[in-house]
Amino acid sequence: MTVAGSKKMDGAAAPHAPTANLDTVVFSKVLDRDPATIDKIISACENVGFFYLDISDQYSATMLENLDRLNIVMKDWFDQPTAAKRKELAISMASHGYKPIGSQAGTHGGRDGWEVLKTGSFELAGRWGLPPVVEDNLQTFISFQSQCHYITRVLLDRISNALGLKGAQSLNHFHRSDCPSKSALAFLHYIPMDPTGGYAGHNVHTDYGTLTLVFAPQWGLQVLSTPEISSPSSASSSASHDSDESLDSGYHRGHSQGHANNEPLKEKAETPMEWQYVEPRPGCAVVNVADVLRFLTRDRLKSAVHRVLPLPDVDRYSVTYFLRPSDDVEFIDGEGRLTNVMDWYDRKNNMYEASYGNQDRSLLIGGLYKEV
Repeated sequence: MTVAGSKKMDGAAAPHAPTANLDTVVFSKVLDRDPATIDKIISACENVGFFYLDISDQYSATMLENLDRLNIVMKDWFDQPTAAKRKELAISMASHGYKPIGSQAGTHGGRDGWEVLKTGSFELAGRWGLPPVVEDNLQTFISFQSQCHYITRVLLDRISNALGLKGAQSLNHFHRSDCPSKSALAFLHYIPMDPTGGYAGHNVHTDYGTLTLVFAPQWGLQVLSTPEISSPSSASSSASHDSDESLDSGYHRGHSQGHANNEPLKEKAETPMEWQYVEPRPGCAVVNVADVLRFLTRDRLKSAVHRVLPLPDVDRYSVTYFLRPSDDVEFIDGEGRLTNVMDWYDRKNNMYEASYGNQDRSLLIGGLYKEV
């Protein structure tokens, strides 16, 4: 089994579409607090909200071995009949358990084309409500979840220090080990893209939490960004990439206005945006900024708008770790309201499950862009 993180990659050839030109950050240099590396992280978080994390060094070998083992286990699990998988339906506000295909809105006005089994970090630590597949591979799940958590907490520490956020304002202060959170390890399976079949990808959204760590060997992940971010080799093919009538030309990015009095970021419709594929790379994870990190940094860091459009005839698998803040954390949201983690999570999760026509597009993307 080959995965993002192994020496080889599987999946289809690159799509004929713009590809995001993302920075690559070497994790060993993050550990060493290399100034140029820290600057690269901050720049990526401010401008795109996505970057590659190179974990191909010898010290990450055990993590990548765990990743390979879990991919084999979970592919077999997803191959089960749907009735067997539905025995593990999501609990604990959807941060733990199974979500079947078609339970949320998809990318083309129909239903989604992905399924997921999530293992909540709090539930894993308490050995509570664990599916048999987790119980049978418990030490591998625990080890890999701990490794993902360590990586994201180190990144969060470096970001916090670079932004001068210390003491009670430190970003790690909002991620206390003595408080429950909705942090979770997720295994996702996307069926091949077929909009005519009624199930299509993973709809446009921003992630709800703090940082997301993604491992995926197949193409499909797309980030909404400005054309100048795309790689020169693929930018010329922009006319051929997917055109979702409600998304592609509907978002614009402008200059941010005002952070005084905790006011949220305002956007002026100015620069057109385009969907760009994120290339799978061996030895690398993809890291993206999520909503709460944007809010805690007063909109300095960008919660990246993204979606997943698997290629035709290719099943897509990904392993994702969602670092999320402590359940009792409060912040000013994208609408300028004082809210808390549980309320924000509940509102976004309910919106994901709403029908396509009834979704609040601003809430799905955290109020980051203006739709025009």
